[in-house]
Amino acid sequence: MTSRLPHPLRNTLQRRLCLDGGLSTTLENLGADLSHGSLWSARLLRDNPDLIVRVHQSFLEAGADVIGSATYQCSLEKMMEEFGVEKPQAEQYIRLGVRLAKQAVSEYRRKSGRDAFVAAALGSYGAVLADGSEYRGNYGVSCAQIERIHTERVRCVLLESPDLVAFETIPDSDEVRTILRLMEANFSDTPFWVSLQCQSESKLADGSNLDTISAYIKELAPTSMVALGVNCVHPELVRPVIERIRSGLGSNTQILTMCYPNSGEVWEEVDAPNLHSVFTLFSRAPTTHTHLVFGAAEQGWKHVEGKTPSPEEWSNIVVRSGADIVGGCCRTTTSHIRLLRELLY
Repeated sequence: MTSRLPHPLRNTLQRRLCLDGGLSTTLENLGADLSHGSLWSARLLRDNPDLIVRVHQSFLEAGADVIGSATYQCSLEKMMEEFGVEKPQAEQYIRLGVRLAKQAVSEYRRKSGRDAFVAAALGSYGAVLADGSEYRGNYGVSCAQIERIHTERVRCVLLESPDLVAFETIPDSDEVRTILRLMEANFSDTPFWVSLQCQSESKLADGSNLDTISAYIKELAPTSMVALGVNCVHPELVRPVIERIRSGLGSNTQILTMCYPNSGEVWEEVDAPNLHSVFTLFSRAPTTHTHLVFGAAEQGWKHVEGKTPSPEEWSNIVVRSGADIVGGCCRTTTSHIRLLRELLY
């Protein structure tokens, strides 16, 4: 397995990497109320930054090699609107998300002697909208608008020198292409990955063909692209998606594969408008589909016998995906990551 990442990540990626798990889930489990407004866990960048550091450290202690910053739903416009601040202060809040992750890694390294890395987490354009469209794509806006939002965010997080930029839950093929062109043209020396949102093993959430994305990446050969993968899907979907991505990229690629699925729980709809969007995947792969509803994430998630794996089963499923980089997304906890780490090493 070869990587074009600069030292010291190059040596680290000679083995499988373990990501963290559900940041918002863990924050909520510790008492944080994320239901107000549309910033989700990023609200705590203002309201309780110490709790963010605490959660980052808990995932490091569970064995994570990479920590994602609390910036998934951030944009300058959204921060200005939600916090009532001007652009310079909005930029500082986004930069703070990366600094908090780096602080957690630094403190953990000092105590344990084990290093870890910070990924500046940037959700899709749909995540910024906070209307659930990161699970369906087809935004109805120009690629220029999508590029503008992503450019502002990338420039902002890079001021804090994260180890890489993580584009997450990308449901739309036009958005994928926009991100790839943007990074190649303006940030070609910045390591990054793209993690997709898929409705099946062969289709993105917007209905476009996954193979066309792999073919586009193979042809473009982005200079600093670390990995291509999938997140926020049922764990049973990750293996067929990873196999298809690996086949599409070809055996000579230097781009790694990655996955970080949700816990496999299902969502029961409740009448709670104006709260952040959540989703679940009901069917088994490869015919898994996305069911989008709205509500408070802690009020309607249900363990369903035969559909929801235990943390032990979940970690085995994720490891069997064969992805080079693995971790967890919605509703996964430090228990999931600890079990995953034990299986990896």
